[in-house]
Amino acid sequence: MAAETELVLVRHGEAVDNVEFLKNLTGDCRGLTERGRAQADLVAARLAARMAGPAPFDVLCHSPVRRAAETAARIAAELGPAVPVRSVVGLRVADHGEAGQHPWDATTNLIGTLPPLDPQNPPSVGGESWQAYLDRSGQTLLELAQEYEGGRVLVVAHAETAASALHAFMRLSAGASRWTFPIVNHTGLSGWRRMHSPYPQAEPTGTWVLLYSNDDTHLPEPDRTWPAALPA
Repeated sequence: MAAETELVLVRHGEAVDNVEFLKNLTGDCRGLTERGRAQADLVAARLAARMAGPAPFDVLCHSPVRRAAETAARIAAELGPAVPVRSVVGLRVADHGEAGQHPWDATTNLIGTLPPLDPQNPPSVGGESWQAYLDRSGQTLLELAQEYEGGRVLVVAHAETAASALHAFMRLSAGASRWTFPIVNHTGLSGWRRMHSPYPQAEPTGTWVLLYSNDDTHLPEPDRTWPAALPA
């Protein structure tokens, strides 16, 4: 039997774009707020002290978007140099498209709704449809799991990454985002494990098990970004 593979997903800390929603239409991230940096330090301490498990993480992979990269840097500093760090382009958020149109604003995008409610159509010119994002991000997670099979992978990315994991690992149909999605607060943790069964009827590539979702108990106060702010 193949060894179990574990993926721990971490949403980035609170970012400037989260608290100034719709004020930035360029798609260029402005990084973490002071509160977001404090959140990143708290989750870093938790990962180092209480979630390292029987084996250390084999790698820390992060989205190249600034808010995720800054969060990952603070976590990496706590974990130490033994854990290699990789920026993975496929973990980025959905592409904005043309500057000046926010993909989550129902008043400025072309389809007049939020991307998960019309997952097949790009919300702005040159942008990425929600389903295209889920497919791309989910495939990236599957490739990382395959590359580090039998290991522990720490992924620092976005709230949407939890949705792409859900769709990829549970093989949800296209359009399922219209009726289901996961909520993940800033620095919330979600854990998945791919297990293999000896039974002949079992899926040969393994079964994905959701261990926990949106665990932010390391924060001193509840994260109140949902549902007032949308995922980013």
